[in-house]
Amino acid sequence: MMMEQNLIDYIIEVFDGVLVDEYGWEHYTIKGKKYDIRFDPSRIEWACDCPAFKFRRRHKIKYCKHIKEVQNRKFEERVRQAQSSGRAGARVV
Repeated sequence: MMMEQNLIDYIIEVFDGVLVDEYGWEHYTIKGKKYDIRFDPSRIEWACDCPAFKFRRRHKIKYCKHIKEVQNRKFEERVRQAQSSGRAGARVV
């Protein structure tokens, strides 16, 4: 299992921090953490292997800190792409 996780971590690192599986789920990792953070684009649903996410329903927490970190990273990346392409702000027609 550990060898498999190391391979997954390596693949994610090489391919822009995301691995897409055969079901279309996007898998992310956070450096130094062993948790698998997943996003299902067809349902717009996040999941994480950490204990906080597993018990989130008990405390009515929608996202754990790992999911929030990945979401923030993705948002910052989109902002950088928009700024570098010269697109900023909303398009009004």
